[in-house]
Amino acid sequence: MTAPRLRSILRRLHRWIALALTPVFVLVILSGAVLALKPVLTAAPAPSTSVSAGELAGALARIDPRGQVSRVTVSPDAGTVTLASRQADGPSGRFDIASGAPTAVQPGPDVFAVVLDLHKNLLLGLGIVVEIAAYAMTALIVMGLLFGLPRLRNTLAGWHLGIGWLALPLVLLAPLTGALMALHIGGAELPPVQPGPPVALSAALSRVAEQGDDVAVLSARRFRGGSALVYTAGPQGESVRMVQPDGSINTLTGGPGLVHELHEGTWGGAWSAGISFMGALALAGLTGTGAWGWWRRRRQQTAGSADAGASTLVAFGSQTGTAARLAEATAQALRQAGEKVACASLGVLQPAALATYERTLLIVSTTGEGELPDPARRFMQQVSTADLAGSRFSMLALGDRRYANFCGGGEQLRDALLGQGARELAPIERADGEPGSAWRHWLDRVATLLGRSLADVEAPAADQTVSLTLVERQRLDDPAVAGLTETWQLSFAPSDPSTQFRPGDLLLIAPTPEAAPRCYSIGSSSRVGDTLIRLTVSLHRWRDAAGQTRIGAASGYLCHDLPEGAQIRASLRAHPQFNPPEDMARPLILVAAGAGIAPFPGFLAEREAGPAAGPAWLFFGNRQRAGDFFYHDALARWQDKGTLTRLDTAFSRDPDDGAYIDRRLTAHGAEVYRWLEQAHGVLYMCGRSATLGHSVESALLGIIQTHGQRSAEAAGAKLQAWKQSGTVQVDVFG
Repeated sequence: MTAPRLRSILRRLHRWIALALTPVFVLVILSGAVLALKPVLTAAPAPSTSVSAGELAGALARIDPRGQVSRVTVSPDAGTVTLASRQADGPSGRFDIASGAPTAVQPGPDVFAVVLDLHKNLLLGLGIVVEIAAYAMTALIVMGLLFGLPRLRNTLAGWHLGIGWLALPLVLLAPLTGALMALHIGGAELPPVQPGPPVALSAALSRVAEQGDDVAVLSARRFRGGSALVYTAGPQGESVRMVQPDGSINTLTGGPGLVHELHEGTWGGAWSAGISFMGALALAGLTGTGAWGWWRRRRQQTAGSADAGASTLVAFGSQTGTAARLAEATAQALRQAGEKVACASLGVLQPAALATYERTLLIVSTTGEGELPDPARRFMQQVSTADLAGSRFSMLALGDRRYANFCGGGEQLRDALLGQGARELAPIERADGEPGSAWRHWLDRVATLLGRSLADVEAPAADQTVSLTLVERQRLDDPAVAGLTETWQLSFAPSDPSTQFRPGDLLLIAPTPEAAPRCYSIGSSSRVGDTLIRLTVSLHRWRDAAGQTRIGAASGYLCHDLPEGAQIRASLRAHPQFNPPEDMARPLILVAAGAGIAPFPGFLAEREAGPAAGPAWLFFGNRQRAGDFFYHDALARWQDKGTLTRLDTAFSRDPDDGAYIDRRLTAHGAEVYRWLEQAHGVLYMCGRSATLGHSVESALLGIIQTHGQRSAEAAGAKLQAWKQSGTVQVDVFG
């Protein structure tokens, strides 16, 4: 078994053991925290040294003739005794030793005794469950150490790992000593329990009295296997006598032992109790962050993001994340004003869904030459067969007048909706370039129509203008191999070394001030200390109507015209929808063709540097293995280190291959389905829409049908649910 496979198994085991025992962990940890404070909050009473075993045995026989008492404690005044019974009808409270009658003043509930029973038995006599929890908690901490050293980050997973490592001695002390106590290691030497009927405490005290020792009884309690422990004090000091079911007596020596004292925090007075209390808090923090992280992952995998009874739908068609951020900000602003809102991508909606809301607010961007973003195209195709009579909508269309067909994507969808009977709630608003002011104007109009008063709202953060120097340009394909697409890696150094960027974020570059900028996916990460923004750019060539070869303005500028050492200004756009998941343990499936691999070196670099990283599987396709296997050496290194768990390639023009990525996905369909559906993995797909998007989506539908045993319709619904929950993330371009 490979090391990555072993780590994957351990990680799943870690997660599910923790989830199964979280309720027990919470009860045991919190009760342990309370018990750690007992030495600080209560003073130990002076023990009585004047009640003999025979005297107490006689009193107990009168008070408890059925032998139901489980614990007896002699009061310091030696005139009364406090009894506890596990049976509801057993004697309990304070009794006079001489008369056997209950005293006039009864003690209040012993809070610490109840908490101790909760800590040891869950109040239900389930000591074995507590023992299992001690073993499991110790094993979970050890598993956590095997996942590697943490890279401390201000994220939920980062805090979980940080607590585990920084407070390691504290978090390990309690469960480890608890497990040792359960195994009777490091405490008093206990003899084996002899067979026989359980001994009543009155009978146990009588057996001690028969020994004739000059001792007084401090307390007695039932013990394991039907035996009883009698705590005594005499000329030789305090001792513990174990009365067996067969009547024999063993005198225990050596005291509670260091393990017992470490577990209870009694080895160093008040300050050792404080250490135990801090350890309990650290364990509670680990349990809480672990459970919350799991719940958050599950919530991310549930379909939809809607308030109960939502009357307004905010839907978006986004290519680079701007429309998505504006939609989320719109939903948040309306919620704060008292509106119940649902927010979703058009990629996971059916047109008929519009009729289920009183109104729909659409934010739609434009890509390519006036086209709809890829996530919205399927929705557009279905509009022509939908009856939208009675549906009302208002649209904010995002665009840039430097492109042909300004706001063409939004205009197409608007016309299609109107053609199927939908009506406009308010006229279309068109945003040119930076959409902040247009968005605020549109949102104010919508809020007025809804009768809502909006507080001051801010548009999501705009693109960050950055000054960059081209440090290096390296060709990725082999120019000696004919028929390949010329592709380069470009490395830019920001003038501000504190610039933050992640894989999947976008860099917008225009070859001239008059030209519209083009988006390029970033393949490096400042989170792992990389100071260079790295792009993968393919040179765009085509023939015009006259048969002349043309080169794309932006790609030609980057691949040929921009000299190393030159400075440019560009825009940096956060794209959180396509960043690697914050939960490093989630399995990754990365699917790329050609320059679509651009963000994935950054994904793997973050995985390499991160603690407890889950498995990663790359599907990469291109034309020829010997000519355009981009980043081959880096991928091989990540494979050797176990960062990249699996690599499957498809080179369409190789005689011994001739395959495409969709075939590779289908061939490994059972494992792909298991990673996504059962292991809660996430699939990222990046590449050209025409050569990758449709074929991969068809492959995924087939995988769901075959290995999920679903009909074609149910498979389509499942894929849309995966997209909506973030299990499948798509970044394709025209």
